[in-house]
Amino acid sequence: MIQHAASYGLYRKLGTLKDLDCEVLPMSDKMQVISDKIMTELKLAHNRSAKLYNTKAREVQFKIGQVVYRRNFKQSSQVDSYNAKLAPKQVKCVVLKAIGNSMYELGDMNGKRIGVYHAKDMFVG
Repeated sequence: MIQHAASYGLYRKLGTLKDLDCEVLPMSDKMQVISDKIMTELKLAHNRSAKLYNTKAREVQFKIGQVVYRRNFKQSSQVDSYNAKLAPKQVKCVVLKAIGNSMYELGDMNGKRIGVYHAKDMFVG
């Protein structure tokens, strides 16, 4: 343990100070050390996030004619005396057509076209 600040000069000449906190580096070297540390931490954070996402995400493929439930997006309206809080959270539908990887055209149970919805808003009941 260093007792007096004047001893640092002597210890530097002898080369006994090897701790990065005590070692005097040029500003560009300090910035490089900080940059490297930040990059390694960002990579670790990205890997943790990707691992968590991949455990929860699921690949879903719906077939034409399959009965599914979709989220109900209807909003409350005072004019219509409609309260969305009391409405059903999901609506029963039939898949009419697949559009792309995750978009599906849905119809009601009679086959009448309702609209195009994303797979994240649909599930099999």
